[in-house]
Amino acid sequence: MYLTDYEKALLQGDHGEARRMAMNVLFDLAQYYEVDRFVEIVSCHDDSTVYFGEAQVAFTEHLVDIGAKFAVPTSTNACALDMARWKEQRHDRSWMTATRRIEASHLQLGAAANWTCAPYQAGHQPSFGQQVACAESNVINFVNSVIGARTNRYAGPLELLAGIAGRVPYFGLHKTENRKAVSLMKLADDITPDMFEDDDIFNLLAYNYGNIAGDQIWALDGMPMNITMDNLKQFSATAASSGGIALFHLIGLTPEAHTQEMAFHGGKPEQEVLITKAMLAQAERELCNMDHTGPIDLISIGCPHFSYAEFEALEKAFDGRKVNPNTQFWVFTSRCTQQSTNDSGLLDRVKALGVEVFLDGCTMEYPLDKWDTKSIMTNSGKFANYCYSKVGIHPVFGNYRDCVESAVSGQVVRGKKKWSS
Repeated sequence: MYLTDYEKALLQGDHGEARRMAMNVLFDLAQYYEVDRFVEIVSCHDDSTVYFGEAQVAFTEHLVDIGAKFAVPTSTNACALDMARWKEQRHDRSWMTATRRIEASHLQLGAAANWTCAPYQAGHQPSFGQQVACAESNVINFVNSVIGARTNRYAGPLELLAGIAGRVPYFGLHKTENRKAVSLMKLADDITPDMFEDDDIFNLLAYNYGNIAGDQIWALDGMPMNITMDNLKQFSATAASSGGIALFHLIGLTPEAHTQEMAFHGGKPEQEVLITKAMLAQAERELCNMDHTGPIDLISIGCPHFSYAEFEALEKAFDGRKVNPNTQFWVFTSRCTQQSTNDSGLLDRVKALGVEVFLDGCTMEYPLDKWDTKSIMTNSGKFANYCYSKVGIHPVFGNYRDCVESAVSGQVVRGKKKWSS
């Protein structure tokens, strides 16, 4: 394996014990995958932030004790709870104590206190072609696919060590030749342009994409050109939850797939698959508890974290109406978005409608036993896919307009879906 003089010095401990340890772990990873060299990274997104046990917390504190510092700008993923409003969320004090320790150690390492699963909407976004180390499935997918930066599917604490060493083994999706599409999905003729007026469709298409692609790289042809950043965010999150997706190509949309030829690096697809209207309807049945039609206890949105544009759309959908007193309506967002919505007055207007806005935390980390929740509704395909395994509830799934109508009435309201007719 080729090592630069600096990398040799890192392994020898010339730059401190923390960087020696980080580089040693990454060197073992490189040997396992028979990698011939390392590549420098320009940034890192660390997912060692949701509390999963004492060992996780103690490891980061150990890094601090031996003098570790991040070598590149490093953002922090969402944690387990709102650090300022954990009591309102009814989280245990022990979780708050552990989260504060996670916060303290990350800040001492030099991380940016983003605490968001959408760092690309919070001022932490690499550029096309840059080498990075990201964890959190939707971030990996979005950074690789929508931005065109380069990361493998890292996970805490590996990407944390990459941020300390400032480099990663040069393999996988860091290399151009490994980023080409192998097969092609197309939208069938019965998926019509008017269906894209309902934001649900991006989650349903992504759910099918993940199921079909598994952990391979596929291209998808036929997506509309007016897709929004938040549509792409939901597509990234849902595809990564239904499959082991780290990179997708949307022909004509994403930067490495301006054309089909570009997506396949001049080659031909190994296979082609049509996504049909019937497949959208089947995805909806799997994500949504179609049998639940009564009162709704909780509506939880912001997975990944809500953007400013989504707050604007939410206020418009409420149109001055308020959340039913028998229903909780929770929005999860980042500190960055909270600041901009607060400065514009949008945050106060949304809160006045009865919406609870939480920061920092993940909507998945929900203390169900403290709320006695029987029914949940969401507009997130990722949350809908994971909800049952996390809290034992099969949620109702709908777009943000469905969520608002359900919140106002206190009963499940879902508009008629054009792919279900």
